[in-house]
Amino acid sequence: MIRALILPKHWNKLEVQSSMAFLLGSILFVAGSITEVQNQWIFKTLFMVGSVMFLVGSLTQLWQTVRAWRRQRKYIHVSFSLALIGVIGAKAGTLFFNTDSISDWLNLNLAPRTQELLGPDAYMAGSILFLISGLAHYAEISHGRLLFFEKYHLGWWACVSFLIGSVLYCLSALHGYDTGVDLPLGLSSERNSILLCLTASAIFIFMSLCSLAECSENEMIDLKLDQ
Repeated sequence: MIRALILPKHWNKLEVQSSMAFLLGSILFVAGSITEVQNQWIFKTLFMVGSVMFLVGSLTQLWQTVRAWRRQRKYIHVSFSLALIGVIGAKAGTLFFNTDSISDWLNLNLAPRTQELLGPDAYMAGSILFLISGLAHYAEISHGRLLFFEKYHLGWWACVSFLIGSVLYCLSALHGYDTGVDLPLGLSSERNSILLCLTASAIFIFMSLCSLAECSENEMIDLKLDQ
Protein backbone atom coordinates (compact mmCIF):
# COMPACT_ATOMS: atom_id res chain seq x y z
CA MET A 1 0.00 0.00 0.00
CA ILE A 2 2.79 2.44 0.91
CA ARG A 3 4.58 1.74 -2.34
CA ALA A 4 1.37 2.37 -4.29
CA LEU A 5 0.78 5.62 -2.41
CA ILE A 6 4.16 7.11 -3.27
CA LEU A 7 3.84 6.33 -6.98
CA PRO A 8 3.05 9.42 -9.10
CA LYS A 9 -0.69 9.98 -9.50
CA HIS A 10 -2.63 11.06 -12.58
CA TRP A 11 -4.47 14.00 -11.01
CA ASN A 12 -6.80 14.33 -13.97
CA LYS A 13 -8.41 10.97 -13.05
CA LEU A 14 -11.73 11.26 -11.21
CA GLU A 15 -10.89 8.45 -8.78
CA VAL A 16 -7.76 10.30 -7.66
CA GLN A 17 -9.69 13.53 -7.21
CA SER A 18 -12.46 11.88 -5.17
CA SER A 19 -9.94 10.04 -2.97
CA MET A 20 -8.09 13.29 -2.24
CA ALA A 21 -11.35 15.10 -1.46
CA PHE A 22 -12.37 12.42 1.06
CA LEU A 23 -8.86 12.38 2.52
CA LEU A 24 -8.83 16.14 3.09
CA GLY A 25 -12.38 16.07 4.45
CA SER A 26 -11.51 13.28 6.89
CA ILE A 27 -8.38 15.10 8.08
CA LEU A 28 -10.45 18.24 8.67
CA PHE A 29 -13.04 16.20 10.61
CA VAL A 30 -10.29 14.78 12.82
CA ALA A 31 -8.89 18.26 13.39
CA GLY A 32 -12.40 19.56 14.07
CA SER A 33 -13.06 16.83 16.64
CA ILE A 34 -9.77 17.53 18.43
CA THR A 35 -10.39 21.27 18.58
CA GLU A 36 -13.98 20.72 19.73
CA VAL A 37 -12.76 18.60 22.65
CA GLN A 38 -10.41 21.48 23.49
CA ASN A 39 -13.29 24.00 23.22
CA GLN A 40 -11.57 25.98 20.45
CA TRP A 41 -13.90 28.08 18.33
CA ILE A 42 -12.30 27.04 15.02
CA PHE A 43 -13.84 23.54 15.17
CA LYS A 44 -17.03 24.77 13.47
CA THR A 45 -15.07 26.06 10.48
CA LEU A 46 -13.06 22.83 10.23
CA PHE A 47 -16.22 20.71 10.23
CA MET A 48 -17.88 22.98 7.68
CA VAL A 49 -14.96 22.86 5.22
CA GLY A 50 -14.55 19.13 5.83
CA SER A 51 -18.17 18.41 4.98
CA VAL A 52 -17.83 20.47 1.80
CA MET A 53 -14.84 18.31 0.82
CA PHE A 54 -16.97 15.21 1.43
CA LEU A 55 -19.57 16.66 -0.92
CA VAL A 56 -16.95 17.32 -3.59
CA GLY A 57 -15.72 13.74 -3.28
CA SER A 58 -19.24 12.31 -3.55
CA LEU A 59 -20.09 14.43 -6.60
CA THR A 60 -16.87 13.31 -8.28
CA GLN A 61 -17.72 9.66 -7.56
CA LEU A 62 -21.22 10.14 -8.96
CA TRP A 63 -19.86 11.57 -12.20
CA GLN A 64 -17.31 8.73 -12.35
CA THR A 65 -20.11 6.16 -12.00
CA VAL A 66 -22.25 7.83 -14.68
CA ARG A 67 -19.32 7.92 -17.10
CA ALA A 68 -18.54 4.23 -16.48
CA TRP A 69 -22.16 3.25 -17.11
CA ARG A 70 -22.33 5.29 -20.30
CA ARG A 71 -19.22 3.52 -21.61
CA GLN A 72 -20.35 -0.03 -20.76
CA ARG A 73 -24.11 0.12 -20.25
CA LYS A 74 -24.61 -3.30 -21.87
CA TYR A 75 -22.46 -5.11 -19.33
CA ILE A 76 -22.83 -3.52 -15.88
CA HIS A 77 -26.56 -3.27 -15.18
CA VAL A 78 -26.41 -5.09 -11.81
CA SER A 79 -23.12 -3.67 -10.54
CA PHE A 80 -24.17 -0.23 -11.73
CA SER A 81 -27.33 -0.45 -9.63
CA LEU A 82 -25.34 -1.31 -6.51
CA ALA A 83 -22.73 1.32 -7.29
CA LEU A 84 -25.42 3.92 -7.90
CA ILE A 85 -27.09 3.18 -4.55
CA GLY A 86 -23.71 3.49 -2.86
CA VAL A 87 -22.74 6.73 -4.55
CA ILE A 88 -26.16 8.38 -4.20
CA GLY A 89 -26.27 7.31 -0.54
CA ALA A 90 -22.88 8.90 0.10
CA LYS A 91 -23.84 12.03 -1.85
CA ALA A 92 -27.11 12.46 0.04
CA GLY A 93 -25.28 11.77 3.29
CA THR A 94 -22.80 14.54 2.61
CA LEU A 95 -25.67 16.94 1.95
CA PHE A 96 -27.01 16.24 5.44
CA PHE A 97 -23.48 16.57 6.86
CA ASN A 98 -23.28 19.96 5.13
CA THR A 99 -26.63 20.95 6.62
CA ASP A 100 -25.41 20.08 10.11
CA SER A 101 -21.97 21.70 9.88
CA ILE A 102 -23.04 24.85 8.00
CA SER A 103 -26.00 25.54 10.31
CA ASP A 104 -23.70 25.05 13.30
CA TRP A 105 -21.10 27.36 11.73
CA LEU A 106 -23.68 30.08 11.02
CA ASN A 107 -25.01 29.80 14.60
CA LEU A 108 -28.46 31.00 13.55
CA ASN A 109 -31.01 32.05 16.16
CA LEU A 110 -33.70 29.49 15.38
CA ALA A 111 -36.46 27.69 17.24
CA PRO A 112 -35.20 24.66 19.24
CA ARG A 113 -37.00 22.16 17.00
CA THR A 114 -35.54 23.74 13.87
CA GLN A 115 -32.07 23.68 15.39
CA GLU A 116 -32.50 19.99 16.14
CA LEU A 117 -33.61 19.28 12.56
CA LEU A 118 -30.62 21.13 11.11
CA GLY A 119 -28.20 19.71 13.69
CA PRO A 120 -28.54 16.29 15.37
CA ASP A 121 -31.27 15.05 13.02
CA ALA A 122 -29.28 16.01 9.91
CA TYR A 123 -26.14 14.40 11.36
CA MET A 124 -28.04 11.18 12.07
CA ALA A 125 -29.63 11.16 8.59
CA GLY A 126 -26.25 11.69 6.96
CA SER A 127 -24.66 8.92 9.03
CA ILE A 128 -27.43 6.45 8.17
CA LEU A 129 -27.10 7.26 4.46
CA PHE A 130 -23.34 6.71 4.72
CA LEU A 131 -24.08 3.33 6.29
CA ILE A 132 -26.46 2.43 3.45
CA SER A 133 -23.78 3.48 0.98
CA GLY A 134 -21.20 1.30 2.74
CA LEU A 135 -23.55 -1.72 2.71
CA ALA A 136 -24.23 -1.23 -1.00
CA HIS A 137 -20.53 -1.08 -1.83
CA TYR A 138 -19.87 -4.15 0.33
CA ALA A 139 -22.63 -6.05 -1.48
CA GLU A 140 -21.12 -4.99 -4.80
CA ILE A 141 -17.66 -6.43 -4.09
CA SER A 142 -18.81 -9.45 -2.06
CA HIS A 143 -20.52 -11.22 -5.02
CA GLY A 144 -23.06 -12.89 -2.74
CA ARG A 145 -20.71 -13.65 0.17
CA LEU A 146 -21.85 -12.46 3.59
CA LEU A 147 -18.41 -12.46 5.19
CA PHE A 148 -15.14 -12.54 3.28
CA PHE A 149 -11.57 -11.37 3.78
CA GLU A 150 -9.18 -10.24 1.05
CA LYS A 151 -6.12 -8.83 2.78
CA TYR A 152 -4.31 -8.12 -0.51
CA HIS A 153 -7.25 -6.29 -2.08
CA LEU A 154 -7.11 -2.54 -1.45
CA GLY A 155 -10.72 -2.18 -2.54
CA TRP A 156 -11.75 -4.55 0.26
CA TRP A 157 -9.90 -2.52 2.88
CA ALA A 158 -11.40 0.72 1.57
CA CYS A 159 -14.92 -0.70 1.55
CA VAL A 160 -14.74 -2.28 5.02
CA SER A 161 -13.16 0.80 6.60
CA PHE A 162 -15.89 2.96 5.04
CA LEU A 163 -18.50 0.61 6.50
CA ILE A 164 -16.93 0.63 9.98
CA GLY A 165 -16.53 4.41 9.91
CA SER A 166 -20.18 4.82 8.92
CA VAL A 167 -21.29 2.68 11.87
CA LEU A 168 -19.20 4.85 14.20
CA TYR A 169 -20.71 8.02 12.71
CA CYS A 170 -24.17 6.59 13.46
CA LEU A 171 -23.12 5.92 17.07
CA SER A 172 -21.66 9.42 17.27
CA ALA A 173 -24.95 10.89 16.06
CA LEU A 174 -26.86 8.80 18.61
CA HIS A 175 -24.64 9.99 21.46
CA GLY A 176 -25.05 13.58 20.26
CA TYR A 177 -28.75 13.77 21.14
CA ASP A 178 -29.55 15.74 24.27
CA THR A 179 -32.40 13.74 25.76
CA GLY A 180 -32.46 15.52 29.11
CA VAL A 181 -32.31 12.09 30.74
CA ASP A 182 -29.23 10.27 32.02
CA LEU A 183 -29.10 7.19 29.81
CA PRO A 184 -26.88 4.16 30.43
CA LEU A 185 -23.55 3.71 28.61
CA GLY A 186 -23.28 7.45 28.06
CA LEU A 187 -25.77 7.37 25.19
CA SER A 188 -26.38 11.11 25.49
CA SER A 189 -22.77 12.16 26.11
CA GLU A 190 -21.51 15.01 23.93
CA ARG A 191 -17.90 14.06 24.64
CA ASN A 192 -18.52 10.46 23.55
CA SER A 193 -20.16 11.78 20.40
CA ILE A 194 -17.06 13.84 19.59
CA LEU A 195 -14.67 10.97 20.32
CA LEU A 196 -16.69 8.59 18.12
CA CYS A 197 -16.66 11.18 15.33
CA LEU A 198 -12.89 11.49 15.77
CA THR A 199 -12.44 7.71 15.53
CA ALA A 200 -14.75 7.42 12.50
CA SER A 201 -12.91 10.23 10.72
CA ALA A 202 -9.54 8.61 11.44
CA ILE A 203 -10.85 5.38 9.87
CA PHE A 204 -12.05 7.43 6.89
CA ILE A 205 -8.49 8.74 6.51
CA PHE A 206 -7.31 5.14 6.21
CA MET A 207 -10.14 4.43 3.75
CA SER A 208 -9.13 7.43 1.62
CA LEU A 209 -5.47 6.34 1.62
CA CYS A 210 -6.53 2.86 0.46
CA SER A 211 -8.59 4.39 -2.34
CA LEU A 212 -5.70 6.66 -3.33
CA ALA A 213 -3.29 3.71 -3.35
CA GLU A 214 -5.77 1.70 -5.42
CA CYS A 215 -5.53 4.39 -8.12
CA SER A 216 -1.97 3.15 -8.79
CA GLU A 217 -2.92 -0.52 -8.92
CA ASN A 218 -2.17 -0.80 -12.66
CA GLU A 219 1.25 0.81 -12.17
CA MET A 220 2.01 -1.71 -9.39
CA ILE A 221 1.11 -4.61 -11.73
CA ASP A 222 3.40 -3.16 -14.43
CA LEU A 223 6.26 -2.88 -11.92
CA LYS A 224 5.87 -6.53 -10.89
CA LEU A 225 5.86 -7.64 -14.53
CA ASP A 226 9.07 -5.68 -15.18
CA GLN A 227 10.88 -7.31 -12.26
